[in-house]
Amino acid sequence: MSTITSEQYSLMKEKLSQAVKDFGYRFKRYEINYSITIGYTSEDIDLTQMAGFIRETDRFIILNHNTCAVILDCSDEIRGIKAANNLLTHYQSVFFSIPLYLSVVTASNYETNSKMLHELFYLLDYAIKHNMNNILLDHSQVI
Repeated sequence: MSTITSEQYSLMKEKLSQAVKDFGYRFKRYEINYSITIGYTSEDIDLTQMAGFIRETDRFIILNHNTCAVILDCSDEIRGIKAANNLLTHYQSVFFSIPLYLSVVTASNYETNSKMLHELFYLLDYAIKHNMNNILLDHSQVI
């Protein structure tokens, strides 16, 4: 990734992969869909404040000091995008002009968790490289 080293990327991907296991099982077994959104900022801020913006059924994960993810339980693509946009709005109200790069994916669009996570980080990297801050990026926006 452009501002994230490949070692950091691997560690974050592994941490998120572990957190997604239960959701992935529920999706395969019971078809309970979920989305994941990931946010990155180059500024040193306390991202844990974003945990207050999510539902109790969602899971907030700090991946490193300036990257966090939220697993949005029971959300299809439309609900996942709406929830991620709501997170962006709350973030902007708290952190004002500090740029946030944000992407979202939904389980039903991918064959495996690993493909979904790969796409999630690809979208985040794309947003960072193209300076698409304070805009939510999903799979339909990048070819």
